[in-house]
Amino acid sequence: MKLKSIIINVEPFLIVTTFMSKTVVILFILLLSVQISGCSNKQPDLPVQDFSLIEEKTDHYSQPEENNPITDNNYYQAATSISSADVELYAAQVRQQFLMQDWSAISSEISYPITISDITYENSEDFLNASNRFGSNLNEAFLTAIENEDCVEMFCNYEGIMIGESGQIWISEVLNADFSSQGLKITAINGLLNTNSDDIIAW
Repeated sequence: MKLKSIIINVEPFLIVTTFMSKTVVILFILLLSVQISGCSNKQPDLPVQDFSLIEEKTDHYSQPEENNPITDNNYYQAATSISSADVELYAAQVRQQFLMQDWSAISSEISYPITISDITYENSEDFLNASNRFGSNLNEAFLTAIENEDCVEMFCNYEGIMIGESGQIWISEVLNADFSSQGLKITAINGLLNTNSDDIIAW
């Protein structure tokens, strides 16, 4: 009798417990779905990026060039007060003239008188007359040295600036008698010809 009474008393408890368990599960599912749907519409909190370095670089490069002048390094100050950029530009021009064998252009860049292969040329006319016979007498080693010259940070001293690894060409700032500048000129040409001077004299 007691056992039956206990079973009867427990049964409603199990029914209530089962009902409550289902309710809890349903509530849990509802809460979870609300939470999920809420997160799907919410943008994640992105970390704040520090753009200060980017802005600093942008400001630096956006400044006009006149506010950031390139300082000349005076690399050739032992030979001239002319800027390094102008010296190297002139050297590149002379290099090209020799490689093209443009004797007319070269004649206007020479500081006269100049001695080449034991012959002294007093002016551009003398040089141009002799240049008609240079062709087959040109020293290949001279042209190779000039071709290999990059015209950047060339050797220099108080006598001038050297073009070519063995001083094939020298350029210098030439001054007038009143010390005014003529600009850069070719002051020496060494090893241009591979022949005796007697073979060149023809004018």
